[in-house]
Amino acid sequence: VFPTGSICLIFTGCGKNKNAISAKEFSEKMEDKDYIIQESTSQYSDNDEIEESYIALSEDYSYQIEFILLDSESDASNMYSHNKNKFETEREYSSSKAHSEINLANYSKYTLIVNGKYKVLSRIDNTLIYINADSEYKDEIDNVLEDLGY
Repeated sequence: VFPTGSICLIFTGCGKNKNAISAKEFSEKMEDKDYIIQESTSQYSDNDEIEESYIALSEDYSYQIEFILLDSESDASNMYSHNKNKFETEREYSSSKAHSEINLANYSKYTLIVNGKYKVLSRIDNTLIYINADSEYKDEIDNVLEDLGY
């Protein structure tokens, strides 16, 4: 908890490329971890850039991890930036916050802890993972993301 300030870590550089997973791989890996998978592409029917989208719900429905496959890396970068800006706006109006950002070759990741929530954006190539969960699940979520390579 950071009552009056914030912690910010930012890493940038060339780095090595990360490997994106497919929507099918995401679904299979999350099912193997006992998550409940829901196809969610239809919720983006007004967004032509989204090819596929899946939500993985934790067994007790306490949080979800969303995986989005977009038409291009550019579209994924734009969606990443748009959602990061939303998170940043929330961060500006909170006194308790910690965030980190990594930007490497084909990979970007932004995390934020604010108002009891743990928010994550992780992009590799033309894929994006989006999480907005209670911060008590941070360690569990981080372990899943590490296993996925995000």
